Amino acid sequence: MKIPFSLSPCAAVLALLSLAACTSLPGMDNDKTEEGQALIEKGRVAEGLEVMRQAAAANPRQPQAYNTYVTKRDEFVSSWLRAGDAAQSGGDLAAAEQDYRQALQLDSTSTRAQRGLEAIGRRQALERKATAAAEVLRAGDAASALQMAQAVLAEDPEQAQARVTARAARDQLDTARPGDATLKAALQRRISLQLRDVPLQNAFEIISRTADINFVIDHDVKTDQRTTIFVRDTNLDDVIKILMMTSGLDRKALNGNSIVVYPNTPAKQREYQDQVMRSFYLANADVKQTAAMIRTMIKTRDIYTDDKLNLLVMRDSPEAVHLAEQLVATQDLGEPEVVLELEVLEVASSLVQNFGLQYPTQVVAGLPNNNSITGPDGSTPLVPLGGGLRAYVANPALVLNLSRSDSGTNLLANPRIRVKNHEKAKVLIGEKVPVITTTSTANVGVSSSVNYIDTGLKLEVEPTIYLGNDVGIKVSLEVSSILSQLNISNTIAYTLGTRNAETTLRLKDGETQMLAGLINNSDTKSAAKVPLLSQFPLLGRLFRNDNDTTSRTEVVLLVTPHVVRNLAQPATVSSRIAYGTEATPGVPLMRLASETSAPFTIGSTTLGAPGGTISAAPATSTAAPPPINLAVKAPAQVPVGQDFVLELGAPGAPASSEASVDLSFDPAVLAVAGSVPGASSTNPGRTTVSLKAGSDGAASGSISFKVIAKEAQKTEVGFNVTSGNMGAMAPPAQVLEVIAR
Repeated sequence: MKIPFSLSPCAAVLALLSLAACTSLPGMDNDKTEEGQALIEKGRVAEGLEVMRQAAAANPRQPQAYNTYVTKRDEFVSSWLRAGDAAQSGGDLAAAEQDYRQALQLDSTSTRAQRGLEAIGRRQALERKATAAAEVLRAGDAASALQMAQAVLAEDPEQAQARVTARAARDQLDTARPGDATLKAALQRRISLQLRDVPLQNAFEIISRTADINFVIDHDVKTDQRTTIFVRDTNLDDVIKILMMTSGLDRKALNGNSIVVYPNTPAKQREYQDQVMRSFYLANADVKQTAAMIRTMIKTRDIYTDDKLNLLVMRDSPEAVHLAEQLVATQDLGEPEVVLELEVLEVASSLVQNFGLQYPTQVVAGLPNNNSITGPDGSTPLVPLGGGLRAYVANPALVLNLSRSDSGTNLLANPRIRVKNHEKAKVLIGEKVPVITTTSTANVGVSSSVNYIDTGLKLEVEPTIYLGNDVGIKVSLEVSSILSQLNISNTIAYTLGTRNAETTLRLKDGETQMLAGLINNSDTKSAAKVPLLSQFPLLGRLFRNDNDTTSRTEVVLLVTPHVVRNLAQPATVSSRIAYGTEATPGVPLMRLASETSAPFTIGSTTLGAPGGTISAAPATSTAAPPPINLAVKAPAQVPVGQDFVLELGAPGAPASSEASVDLSFDPAVLAVAGSVPGASSTNPGRTTVSLKAGSDGAASGSISFKVIAKEAQKTEVGFNVTSGNMGAMAPPAQVLEVIAR
């Protein structure tokens, strides 16, 4: 059942007016919304959104204000969340946390922001654990460091610092020899030894009885050969090394107190020397070049390379493998890259001027009743000459030219190209013009071929990026255009106009250099004159028409380099690597320690017959005072370009004792900025700090450094106690992380 419903025209008008009044009621709320929009545009986002929220809450029956508020709020929340995700992916956890908290401030129910903060908390906790594992490894406990790093990797397999620490700890454990730690401790005793012309077997027997070390002698060792050695207050390990080296022998640790002695010959080295295999997955270096470097520098023969995986596998002694690791670390670096911002501007201007009276250039006459006579433009004769003759004269017969045309053209190309170091980049902005060549061959026919020539703007650049962020650029610029087309023997050819320039620049990062002066000027003048009449002075000007054309084009090139990534020198590898000897690459150099302590004295042999008696007795000694451990205080992270202070302290030092500490650092990263009394700078990369203890038994010194590196990296400051009576022990190297501002 339908109920008819209708309105009269008056009622309909009243209803429409009422509806319009209702929609305009919340005018004050619209003002609030506009006020919130104005605050947001001024950068006061939180205040603007709060005003819009209040406007929406004041009129719950009007959804428009609420929808506007929610839309704006969600827009800003989404932007903060995207910024937080990007910062977290880039490793900037502090910025990511700030972005997520900004999003939560606008929308406290955002689960995405809450999950982002939880992920940041987990990553920060893992970073602290990874840093602790690295500190444990630096302290020398490779087993504990590996366990801690593996615990971090179990939660996050991509944690970079934990992966590096685990690999370094595993390498140390793999290369450690059996009983090395215990044997090293036993060989730290200091002795004085005086043996003159004694059999080698007797020398080993004396050392074995005195130092409680077992010697296993290979059957090829000539134990009856004689040796002479005089040392005082020398490390036992150094004494054994000297004895081995001077007798043509080598050694290998069997356990904590046993050493096997064998001749230092290639055959015996192959029998006794440990061999390890090491795989290098190269990220940047060419595997063939790296293999050639290892063969040349370390003389390693057993090397396998895989070009597909960029993998290198070598087999050699642990010392040689360790040396190869340092060489690979100095070569496997990312290639520098630069973004070249190029602006090519062609400025063209022309001036065309046409001024004067233009007269007819010909008169045509014809025979009587000849209606076929026409002018050059196809018009019929206009002037009868009588007797049936007709003539043609241009209509109009006289033209006054008064024209001047001035034009200018700017053709701009602004390419930006990213180029690797020592690689060429090409830019072509123009056309490929076809050149058709037709060849006719007897008994074969006619064939045509098409070749293309490049016209327009051709630019070639080859950058060389230096360590100081300077960029050398080889630039080759050519601008060409077609002047005319030629048809020669069924071949289409072109006449080209070209301008080119080649140069080499060296610019700083961000510096702009302009290359200009490729100018082409042309000046053409022509005149149409009436014979004889145009020769009269002054009046002759009325019988000529001048046409002048002047054109000028200039090509300007602007080059601005922006270094994206420079060569990052490894902070963990010194530029000077101890090689060892020619026969044993990687083995530490023979050096005698200079520390002083209470020595053991082994007596001299009885002179005379070879079978003389040998006596040995320990010397009386007094207990040496415990060493003073120096404390280092320095920030873990330092921004680029900032100064920081490194402090040295010696708590519990004897009164009035002194010590000089030699500091070594990378001069490309750090520079001495200043110091307190007692510190002095010697040369780049080294400085000295002097410590003097007061009556309270405390000594301290400090020095100020400035970070001169231009990019984030890690560096170390090393310490070495060079002189003094304090008995101070040098602390381990201090690792500093240079971060970007």
